[in-house]
Amino acid sequence: MKQVININHVKKQVSIGNHKQDLEILHDVSLTVNAGEFLSIIGPSGAGKSTLLNVMSGLSRPTSGQVILLGTDPYHLRAAKAAAFRRDQIGFIFQSYNLIPALPAFDNIVLPLRLAHKKINREKIYKLLKEINFEADPSHFVSALSGGEQQKVAIARVLVANSRIIFADEPTGALDTVSRRIIFGLLRKLANQGACIVMVTHDIEMAAATDVAITLRDGRLEKIIKKPTATELFQALSEERV
Repeated sequence: MKQVININHVKKQVSIGNHKQDLEILHDVSLTVNAGEFLSIIGPSGAGKSTLLNVMSGLSRPTSGQVILLGTDPYHLRAAKAAAFRRDQIGFIFQSYNLIPALPAFDNIVLPLRLAHKKINREKIYKLLKEINFEADPSHFVSALSGGEQQKVAIARVLVANSRIIFADEPTGALDTVSRRIIFGLLRKLANQGACIVMVTHDIEMAAATDVAITLRDGRLEKIIKKPTATELFQALSEERV
């Protein structure tokens, strides 16, 4: 299988307090993910899951170590090329949605396509919205939508872009059970078609349906579990570090 993500000995530090004391959020993390692979990242709150996702995706430069996406180090690209690389190759479902309140739902969804000068297939997009149980009017501004409907807009925006890598930070957190299953099924389908999916989740059952799960604790990668089961994941999360 072709490697599409390769991170080597990554550390991430942030400065805190008036004295700018460094706090290390990620400790020497190394990981590879292949095309067509669905990887889940689990761990307790504060483990560094979202930080790892941001570093892996090219959004937050590591303090040390290397990140390679599709053979490219995004942190060595100039700003314009880095933006184009992320736009053309990478999709990101943010926990905070990152939508534009001043635009209707439909325009938020197609924004990446317009920026990339790609054709907009309205029929396909409306079909997708129906498939993910989007119940609001797509012409309504996203600021008027519920949290769950906003999350569906953020998900649809990524799904229509045909990205080779999708990073998803708690993509189903605000959704009902039926919608969670639908969204997970669509991500699973994309992985089966060759996309690389990396998902942070607190949902153990969902993580157990991915190809590989990694557990983080205190910024350290503790376990890599292939074809995980819910029992294995619960056990991994409950183990005390010696």
